[in-house]
Amino acid sequence: MMPPLIILLPLLLVGSVASTIAGGGLGILLTVVASMFLDIRTSVVLVGLLGFIIQLAKISHFRKDIQWQMVGWYVALGIPTSIVGAVLLFVLPERWVEVGLGTVCLIFVFMQMRRQKIRIPPTRTNLLLAGAGNGLLSGMIGNGVLLRSQALLAFGLTKEQFVGTSSLLAFILNLSRNTVYLQQFPWTQETVVLLLLSIPVVMIGVRLGRYILQFVSPNTFELLMSFVIVAGAIKLLFFPS
Repeated sequence: MMPPLIILLPLLLVGSVASTIAGGGLGILLTVVASMFLDIRTSVVLVGLLGFIIQLAKISHFRKDIQWQMVGWYVALGIPTSIVGAVLLFVLPERWVEVGLGTVCLIFVFMQMRRQKIRIPPTRTNLLLAGAGNGLLSGMIGNGVLLRSQALLAFGLTKEQFVGTSSLLAFILNLSRNTVYLQQFPWTQETVVLLLLSIPVVMIGVRLGRYILQFVSPNTFELLMSFVIVAGAIKLLFFPS
């Protein structure tokens, strides 16, 4: 059963605002919510399709801040590993995917709460390794923000550079793994309506988030998102579908 639009669309709006301010996390949030209504594989694929809308909206608003010199090396290994990860999503037992996603959710929240700064130079080797890990993880569980966000922050990007560059990288890797996902997705009138209605909702949310970004600390939004993500992780780990 598809999650009701009355739940998903407001969540998309609030999540788009919050993830723009916090720098990420909306994909994980939507996946754990969708998994309360759908099986985990369908949830991952659905959020992967919604990810195109989310990422394009962010790219359009932060395109001037994208660090293009990092992108090519990052996706050089990220694209093939994301395809491998996407294949594994449909090969591995569903319970493994649920446990993997639940564990990643908890690690994501833990890393968000850590305030210790780590600095790594954005060398060619570091970009290739980060992209490879990001691609494999994102293909298997539908979201690689855990590795991508930590890598880009360690590379020393500013807030705006982080959002713009992260969104472009996510879009490219999402595009590659969706070549596998699309063959497995149950297309219905309901899913098409959801995707079409999501476009204006996400665009408005990202625009609001960019405006609020200059005034508000992301801590409050991160805490709210973390609460929902932890609740979803507990559901995936201990109350499987």
